Amino acid sequence: MEPRHSQPDFGDSESEYRAATEAAAVFDVSDRTQLRMSGPDRRSFFHGFCTNDIKGLSVGFGCEAFLCNVKGRILGHVFVFADEDSLWIESVPGQGEALTSHLNRYHLVEDLKLVDQTETLAEFLVSGPQTVQRLADAGLNVAGLEPWRHGIVTMETDETRIDCRVKRVDIFGSCAFLISTASGHADALWQRLLEASVVPAGKSVFESLRIEAGFPVYGIDLSDENLAQEAARTERAISFQKGCYLGQEPIARLNAMGHVNRALASFVIEASEIPPVGTVLLNPKKEDKEAGRATSVAWSWSAGKPIGMGMVRALFLEPGTELPIASEPRTTATIR
Repeated sequence: MEPRHSQPDFGDSESEYRAATEAAAVFDVSDRTQLRMSGPDRRSFFHGFCTNDIKGLSVGFGCEAFLCNVKGRILGHVFVFADEDSLWIESVPGQGEALTSHLNRYHLVEDLKLVDQTETLAEFLVSGPQTVQRLADAGLNVAGLEPWRHGIVTMETDETRIDCRVKRVDIFGSCAFLISTASGHADALWQRLLEASVVPAGKSVFESLRIEAGFPVYGIDLSDENLAQEAARTERAISFQKGCYLGQEPIARLNAMGHVNRALASFVIEASEIPPVGTVLLNPKKEDKEAGRATSVAWSWSAGKPIGMGMVRALFLEPGTELPIASEPRTTATIR
């Protein structure tokens, strides 16, 4: 589903950024992939194909995980939420076909059903330190939802009752909720949020916030060329206590080694303009050698400078490390 309320900005990106960091802002993320897996074998089946503990995931809770191939390389970066009768699997836009194809390839005799419901749902991300109060003002009581808790919250309007699945994810480091509802209720929910002084924010601010928080997007910052630990989300997304799953052996072996040769990092760029994606970071001692490459770039209103994210060699991951950028005039990127 193409987000109907999504655009680069709503006229003033700096004000939108300020709302997201000081109050509450809403982003239309309705194009995110949303899969529903039902059936009695859903937990044991999905447990065998992702890096986190799905069998131990209590009803009403969620987690972050990777789906990997047999070599431990990333095929998908997902959020998983457990209901009484289903698992909800969320990922970046456009991943529905790839994920369902991958999972159905191994689905033989298990009693389960996997349905892509992306087109039937709208989803908004509301983030900022005043989010809980602003959502309450909109008629959505989320005060009891701690990080990675989720549930159905009903919002009353003059015309109808709108059931919303609310998931607390805090992906920008501040209080944040993904709110999904039937696509037919999208406009009513959006309007109610704006009436509660939740500020609409665009793609420019979303990119800035996620890069500042080091939150990757699969297909942009990560791909099937990356090992799971290279995403720098090991503590959040990988369980080393769970049982066997696809890709476990190389992931466990890499964990035993204690390090990766490169990892995703964010950095501040000493420049007045945003450099292009693909900009090369250089080895400060051997500037003919590459130390990393920018996969995402944006403007940071808090830093007053561009920021970026990309794969950086392990030798240069220490915060504060300054790396020359292959640009003219020559400038630097400082690892955050």
